[in-house]
Amino acid sequence: MSKKINKRKAIVESKKGIYCTLLATGLLLQTCSYPVFADTGSSISNLGSIYALNTSQSDLQILNDRIGKLEAPTQAEDENIVINEHSLNLDVGDEFQLKLLDSDGTDVNNVEWFVRVRVPQDILYTAESFSRLNGVSISINDGLVKAKVQGNAEIWAKKGDALYKCVVNVEKEKDSLVEKKVEEIADKFRHLSSDVDKLMAVHDYLIDNIEYSNEHIVSYAYGALIEGKAVCQGYSQSFQKIIDKLNIEGRTLKGWSTAVKPEFHQWNRVKLDDGWYFIDVTWDDLPEREYKSYKHFLINSETLGKNHKDWVSYNDEVDGTKYTYYAYKKQGVFANNREELEQILRNQINSTNLPYLTIRVAIPNSISDSEIISTVKSITGGNPSFNELNRVRDTFGTHQFYSYEVSNIPAKLSKDVSLLEIKPTNNVNETTTSVMLTFDEDIDDLTVNDIKIDDVNKTAVNKIDNKTYELTFKDMMFQSSKTVPVEVSKRGFNIANSIQNVDINIVKEQKPNAIFKATGDREGRLENVERGMRYDLGDGIWHDINSSDPVNITTKFHEPIMIIKQSTTDSILHSDVQKILPIETVSPLGIKTVDSVGNKNNGKILYVNRKMEYKKKDAQNWTSCIGKEVTGLSEGEYLVRYKPDGLKLASQAEEVKINVTPENNNSNESNNGNGGSSSPNAPEQSSEEQNKPNPKPDSQKPSQPSEEQNKPSQKPQDSKLDSQKTPEEQKESQKPKQKEEKLSSGASGGGGGGSSSPSKPVQKPAQTPTKTVTQEKVQEKSQISQSYQETSTKEIEVSDIMTVKEAEMTLNNLKDTKQITWSKQAVIKVIQKGIMSGDTNGNFMPKKSVTRAEVAQVIANIIGKKAQTKIEVSDVDNNKWYAKAVQIVLENKIFTQDEKGNFRPESKIIRAELFVVIAKLKDIKPLDNTRAKEVLSKYTDLGSIPSWAIGYASALVEKGIVSGEDNKINANDMLTREQLATIFDNAIE
Repeated sequence: MSKKINKRKAIVESKKGIYCTLLATGLLLQTCSYPVFADTGSSISNLGSIYALNTSQSDLQILNDRIGKLEAPTQAEDENIVINEHSLNLDVGDEFQLKLLDSDGTDVNNVEWFVRVRVPQDILYTAESFSRLNGVSISINDGLVKAKVQGNAEIWAKKGDALYKCVVNVEKEKDSLVEKKVEEIADKFRHLSSDVDKLMAVHDYLIDNIEYSNEHIVSYAYGALIEGKAVCQGYSQSFQKIIDKLNIEGRTLKGWSTAVKPEFHQWNRVKLDDGWYFIDVTWDDLPEREYKSYKHFLINSETLGKNHKDWVSYNDEVDGTKYTYYAYKKQGVFANNREELEQILRNQINSTNLPYLTIRVAIPNSISDSEIISTVKSITGGNPSFNELNRVRDTFGTHQFYSYEVSNIPAKLSKDVSLLEIKPTNNVNETTTSVMLTFDEDIDDLTVNDIKIDDVNKTAVNKIDNKTYELTFKDMMFQSSKTVPVEVSKRGFNIANSIQNVDINIVKEQKPNAIFKATGDREGRLENVERGMRYDLGDGIWHDINSSDPVNITTKFHEPIMIIKQSTTDSILHSDVQKILPIETVSPLGIKTVDSVGNKNNGKILYVNRKMEYKKKDAQNWTSCIGKEVTGLSEGEYLVRYKPDGLKLASQAEEVKINVTPENNNSNESNNGNGGSSSPNAPEQSSEEQNKPNPKPDSQKPSQPSEEQNKPSQKPQDSKLDSQKTPEEQKESQKPKQKEEKLSSGASGGGGGGSSSPSKPVQKPAQTPTKTVTQEKVQEKSQISQSYQETSTKEIEVSDIMTVKEAEMTLNNLKDTKQITWSKQAVIKVIQKGIMSGDTNGNFMPKKSVTRAEVAQVIANIIGKKAQTKIEVSDVDNNKWYAKAVQIVLENKIFTQDEKGNFRPESKIIRAELFVVIAKLKDIKPLDNTRAKEVLSKYTDLGSIPSWAIGYASALVEKGIVSGEDNKINANDMLTREQLATIFDNAIE
């Protein structure tokens, strides 16, 4: 197995911890905001100079004005011509040929190409002039798009008077490089026979190929996988990314390492067939490159708690026991008693004729380490010297692992033998799974320790006769035939020709060549399949294919379909994996309708093209659109989407209405609005999602009891909701703002969990909107872009109930104050304002998940006055702690009830619901559907945003109040109490 090329620096544990702590506490920061163009300064300056040039080009200005007035990107298309792609996602360095196609699919010639820029000015460029700019995301020449740097571009094609639009998103170069590397590494180990072997292989690969380096404190997975240097976050994120590709369930954890002193740290939690285990690759990566530690590989909570603390645990994550000490057992160094200890040591000592070696053994706690030394002396018949490798020692669990460098081993009378040959036992068309070793003289029993061969898992040595032995192995780390050296060494024998090369043959089933054809927005079928194949949809579950008939499947969002051909004999391996990634399609924008007149079926759907299809909402079958509009339609609700086409899935459907009014559609504010809504268009988490058990995680040491331990749990995904101010606002306020960090896991709360402070009412903010610097920038943009919808933002002013110093003292007196790290300033502020606090037991519970009732209590604390009316709520008892808060938020129309009159107070709130709540609290109006989808088009998970939240989410994004991470907005993620504190810290004054 490959070792690091560069020599490791001597690193002690304290240095690792120091830099991990700096990273977590914000003393070292990494920006998470990306400009539209990679080189913002050069781009802006260029845009300014070119803008002056272009303003004199009246034709471009007229064309840009015309584009700005379009109601839909497809409005000005010719019904006989379409653009081959209306949305592209490219990696840096990729190329794609945009083209216009006529009704026969033939390329259209003499097309003019343009690029429209909206920030900082609204300008239309010719493709040639745009491509000459520095720092822009793409270049384009006669429709050929080349991705240059991370960013996005709005391309327009013109043929005659017809116009066609394509939005291009270029992924950040580092992200695309990391993803490709992750795929490459996962492919190395995908063939291994078990998940536990895959985990061990990934663990070892990262140790062999990453050097701990404090210079890469903010490089994360990129530094680890591309540059080979990282701190704890780089190790854990890389490990998680790779096992995700191997379909092994797991997550990253944040907490504290106590190896030297408490310091912030990050590691991993993984699930195997019998339960959950911990893996800390960082602390297993030792400076001594010749030694690999497994001290933190597949350990339980008790063992981890010896030198880690304050991680988030979930009640459904029960520790496993089956794979404890798996690495030691696989390496043949695990002894359960004194007899096994002697046999392991004897095999290791007898594996070399040299006077020195390194011994490794794990023994039960009942056996003293002194017995290792005495046993070695007994076997060697002398008094050798011992030097323990303390850094490798593992004495945390039920067994103790020791490693000693042993020297001055007495010489033993040696017999001269010659290794005549080593040859594979397989036939030409078979995979090599064993080799035969032949000697010229008798040789004492060989063991696997006596034979060294890299990159295979040695399983046994079978004695054929005194001169002939068979070595069996499996799980080769290489994927194709390879020549490898084999070395034989045994105490008491001088072996001539002891190192020989052997050809290891790899024969696999033929790689499948299946074809995926999309049939819906998630559905499709696999064709060109045959019996003996299997497929995996990205969830780690393999399904057998039992015939050559097409297989109907339902894909998973952004997950590849993996297909293999199973082997039929031991001598032929499974095929390589064929990976098919269905392409997500962006929904059509700006689709309009014309109502039917005079009780006739003459309604219309406008701005469609032949790549789209439509149907009545309750109909089974879709109908292809023929031209630019669909005519002869009766009243009702219709769905319009881009059709499935080969690898491309159908887009999410756009809903339009003909002769449907709010009255007969039973539509009201809740149908368009917040997390409490429940309507045909905006379903709440009422079906499958609502029926899942509520997660009740708690951040604690594993030995600490939790009030929630008996409740079922579901872990939330990573989430991030940022409220950012402009530099002018920051300068004006002179108050430090804590940016919300993406959490690997966690949970949050409010009211009943301790977030409310009803002792002192807080003043309701003034109703007159206050003009902010952000609004001035918004108004400036609206003058440039006609598609921008201006909205005013209400400042939320909340008076203090204590001084900052008093709030800090209150925080420091909480029992779990050590768990509040990156969010500390935000928590201090919400305590100072009296809108969140600790619970009656003196805990803030920063990792606890937030319910709708708890958010209602926080908002009630902000509004600060009693409800004036009594609203009947079916599922809220008047004696509940949150009953008054629910009345306040309902009266102020910040939350709404569902159609049954329920509030769902105990349901966990998701980001989409909070988008709506924050927008309503600040009087921010939702954007119209067309503009909303343009604003949100940069997010790859746009299709996962509930329809009732799209307008509000886009409005918050446009104002810079909300952002996502890794091109995702994570609308369905849950929130933690410290995340909630950070959001309201940024939302109030």
